[in-house]
Amino acid sequence: MIRGFKKTIVAVGLLVVLLGLSAGHQSSSSRKAGLVIKTSFYPIYAMTKEICGDLNDVQVIAKNTSIHSYEPSPTVVARIYDGDVFIYHSKILEAWAADLAPQLEKKGLTVMEGTSHLTLDKVQGLEHLTIKKGMNTDALYDPHTWTDPILASQEAEQIAALLSKKDPAHKAVYLQNAKRFKAKAQKLVKTYEEKFESLDRKTFVTQHTAFSYLAKRFGLKQLGIAEISPEQEPSPRQLAQIDRFIKKYDVKTIFVEENASDKLAKTLAQSNSVAIDTLSPLEVVPADQKTYLEHLEINLETLYRVLESET
Repeated sequence: MIRGFKKTIVAVGLLVVLLGLSAGHQSSSSRKAGLVIKTSFYPIYAMTKEICGDLNDVQVIAKNTSIHSYEPSPTVVARIYDGDVFIYHSKILEAWAADLAPQLEKKGLTVMEGTSHLTLDKVQGLEHLTIKKGMNTDALYDPHTWTDPILASQEAEQIAALLSKKDPAHKAVYLQNAKRFKAKAQKLVKTYEEKFESLDRKTFVTQHTAFSYLAKRFGLKQLGIAEISPEQEPSPRQLAQIDRFIKKYDVKTIFVEENASDKLAKTLAQSNSVAIDTLSPLEVVPADQKTYLEHLEINLETLYRVLESET
């Protein structure tokens, strides 16, 4: 996949040259005032919008698809060149973005990896794996930091710092917006720390183990069932594995992604006599106008409601 994307980079480079960047940087007369900021997927887009307000044109690349499997087409890559800033989350999650970054910088774009300042945890289950010399360690680390309000606010602060350097005339606005975002995140954490602390049951089970950082922040424990696609019905073998898992851990509820098919949810519920609820990994742009932290709160309230009912 990565090798194929490097060919895409070469193809796009040729396209940009042939078009004289007409599909890339627009003339200043045809562009709105402010920076054009390209962001890889929803969390980065939402954080950047929080920092910018209406000052800049913030755009999202992977809008309605999971970032885990996303790889941009040559046309989409060409559009990224039509920007001043490109912000992505992590080279672990968006290897294509890390590969593209040097070429973008050569064309004058400012590029930022949002998690470059964060210390990532290892993927759940690999915490005690010994790292040997020469081992590719990228896949060992969990990139889902955006599910933790505090880590999200820290990433937002880094975005504010970057934009303050790129656009010093609006530094005060960026920093104030980052401060406001951080205060809201801290308030949200305080509220739910107290709620979760009151519960006896603190373990939850997910179909997509995207919530390790959230669990860590609130003193919870996430367990993941066998990897199953949200779009497909589990195989008989997977159902048998899930059944053993449910009995072992006394599972009462399984959380699936919000875009999981009805068929998946009904199969799990009917085959294993468990309740099904949803948690959003917050990877795609939502249809409503709620803020990022409001969507995080929906996840937290859902978790609290279910765990309280099972306590």
